[in-house]
Amino acid sequence: MRYLSPYRLASYLLILFCAGHTAGGVLSQWGLSPEAYAVLASMKAVQFNFHGSGTTWYGFWFGLGLSVSVFLLFSAIAAWQLDKVGPESWPAVSVIAWTLVASHVANVVLAWAYFFAGPGIISTAATLLLAVGTVRKHQLVASDRAR
Repeated sequence: MRYLSPYRLASYLLILFCAGHTAGGVLSQWGLSPEAYAVLASMKAVQFNFHGSGTTWYGFWFGLGLSVSVFLLFSAIAAWQLDKVGPESWPAVSVIAWTLVASHVANVVLAWAYFFAGPGIISTAATLLLAVGTVRKHQLVASDRAR
């Protein structure tokens, strides 16, 4: 049953989210309308100087998309590692756990505001699992201290 802890389940969802975001969102631009292809072509074609670097809007979009994928992968690894933390060490990492939950709450809001149901559902489920895992760890510490 250890492999079905909330943190581990969140890790699995976050890896799925990372893979889907990277492969289906950042790396592939198929199935778009002709108007969307025109915008994408314009984003690639129009170059400008930003703080001394030549770039395009496509470069910003692509780089930010990959940054989100890195965040999702980091979150999956962090959740997996948080699952391994024992009650004696939990106070030292609890701020990290709550910060991870808070960052994913923000991600949920952004997913529902700007994207479609897939990212909204997966990010909501992963965030709830992260929160449940964090609360359970706090309860474990509290019960350990009560003994």
